Amino acid sequence: MEDMIIGRLSSLDQAMIDERMEKLVQETEDPYAHEPKRSPYLIVHSDQPMNAETPEKYLTESYLTPTGLFYIRHHHPVPLILQNDLEHFKLEIDVSSFVEGGKIAISMDQIKALPKVEIDATLQCSGNRRGDMNQYQRTSGTAWGQGAISNARWGGARLLDVLKLAGLDDPFTIANKDGTEKHVCFESLDGMHASIGMEKATNPYGDVILAYEMNGEPISRDHGFPLRVIVPGYAAVRNVKWVNKIRLSESEAEGVWQRGLNYKTLPPNVRDANSVDLKAMPSMTETSVFSGITDVDLVHHDDEYKPGETVVVHAKGWAWAGGGRNIVRVDITGNDGVSWTSATITDGQNQKYGRAWAWVFWESEVEAVVNHDGKIKLASKAVDHAFNSQPENVCGLWNVRGLGNNTWHKVERVV
Repeated sequence: MEDMIIGRLSSLDQAMIDERMEKLVQETEDPYAHEPKRSPYLIVHSDQPMNAETPEKYLTESYLTPTGLFYIRHHHPVPLILQNDLEHFKLEIDVSSFVEGGKIAISMDQIKALPKVEIDATLQCSGNRRGDMNQYQRTSGTAWGQGAISNARWGGARLLDVLKLAGLDDPFTIANKDGTEKHVCFESLDGMHASIGMEKATNPYGDVILAYEMNGEPISRDHGFPLRVIVPGYAAVRNVKWVNKIRLSESEAEGVWQRGLNYKTLPPNVRDANSVDLKAMPSMTETSVFSGITDVDLVHHDDEYKPGETVVVHAKGWAWAGGGRNIVRVDITGNDGVSWTSATITDGQNQKYGRAWAWVFWESEVEAVVNHDGKIKLASKAVDHAFNSQPENVCGLWNVRGLGNNTWHKVERVV
């Protein structure tokens, strides 16, 4: 048969065919069969879909969370996008509701040709610390500790610049047309739909970008490869991963992640979501103010500590506020709030006023009272530049979905 051969494929062409054949096979298999490899140090709550948090001891080891330790919150299997698929990838943009024509599809090369910006932005799952809220009364959802929060340096193109490619030359006039809010809707390769207000999306000081880099590297599959919308200061669910369609609309996105119960904070007296009008309640966007304690060490070590005795401990942790609000203070107590010590901000304190998209790190020496069980209890609360602070308990904050728990963060340690 050798004499009948009329040609041979190059090794590159053969590799591409093999890769695409592999993808076709994969599409007929278990949709979770080809998930990305993950760090064994993540605390996994579920693996189908993957929901895993960063261990608290790693949260404040590095100001930029290493990509492999960045918390993961998925609703579906991770889309299987191959590196060679990028030459065929197109981002669909539709602004035709406000601009004549206004429909284009652009390539990754076109996006990367736009001016690149980098921002440090913290993302936090809306259900972070839901596990603490469950101690008061059961909620619905993953029982996160404090580790559903991470920080990264995101690189990409301004969303405003991308929209201009579709002919959106006057976003502020459109955003305020008729006095009604306009929306930018995002659709993901995994079928998720979410949206944000157009004023946030197109504000040059809002720093919304289409990110293709994370911590100086191509964004990973778990975190949105090839494109992720970064909406700094907003709940992480608005930072849509694997985005492939963007559309301007008179109304917010359809779907359970925007209009359903999943990301709506109901009043604490509501136990049955069917008893309220979800349409009348806004979906989560800009977030509140939060803090966490990640490490506690005794300053002096004695053989034995008696109940009622005071010890000095060194504590450290993080704090973050949504909406770009700077953290102005973090307070720590070791006696249930009878007295407080203001911590020293060690990282992140020099962010621009009103554009503090990333967390701060803090540390403090504080006196703590030894309890009858030989333990000490510490609590932290942060204050942002609007002087919002964290409530002591969840009594007035509890909601059936367990969203937005920003109560004092409390830890116990044996001395």
